Amino acid sequence: MSKLTIAGSLKLRFRARYAFFFTLMLIALGLFCTQTASAAVLDTLHYNGHTYYLISENTYEGAAAQSLALGGYLATINDQGEQDFLWNSWKNSLGTGEGLWIGLERSGHHGQNIFVWMNGEPVNFTFWATNTVGVEPNNGFGRYEEDYVAMDSRFIPAGAWADLPNQGTDWMADRGIVEVNNPGSTEISTPEVSTLVLLGSGLTGLILRRRRRARAAGNGDAAVEASQESNSTPVA
Repeated sequence: MSKLTIAGSLKLRFRARYAFFFTLMLIALGLFCTQTASAAVLDTLHYNGHTYYLISENTYEGAAAQSLALGGYLATINDQGEQDFLWNSWKNSLGTGEGLWIGLERSGHHGQNIFVWMNGEPVNFTFWATNTVGVEPNNGFGRYEEDYVAMDSRFIPAGAWADLPNQGTDWMADRGIVEVNNPGSTEISTPEVSTLVLLGSGLTGLILRRRRRARAAGNGDAAVEASQESNSTPVA
């Protein structure tokens, strides 16, 4: 047998073993994430044909990954009724943080007040808070990046939105609101292991979301310049 044939055979065996172990790792990771995502759910609500989960404290990116593992996304707020329902339901369940993550995040252009929803829907409503020095979003006054958004208990009105760093309000992890489109269900929508393997514990979804966010920033789709006027004025 020639050296080339032996080398080729060894390479095929290595690839087969690598693929086998990689698949086992993904399956184990999928099972772990199923348990972790389920354990993260603290409360469940139903509103307007959607199910909402209150999940335990995490960074924004961590909460976003949990939302994908649960088969949904961090909440998209489309009107004042949805905003008031969610805040009034969970304003006394903030945990150690001072806010609730929603699915609004700054586009790929750091420092610009252009935000997009995690699930790709157009932004046609905002509810920015007013603080002691002005109106949100303020991107940390240029001293640090605040690329993610939460309902905030500290400002006026309570529950209005503030841009925050990934770590959370005052660098403390916040609970998050996960939205799932499964009308009337009382069960946690946890995907099958095969789905979790394809998602790679939500990492694939996060990568695609970041690509979509960058694309939206480039062509203006599903993005909107944050309003600096009335907090509750819908954005055209």
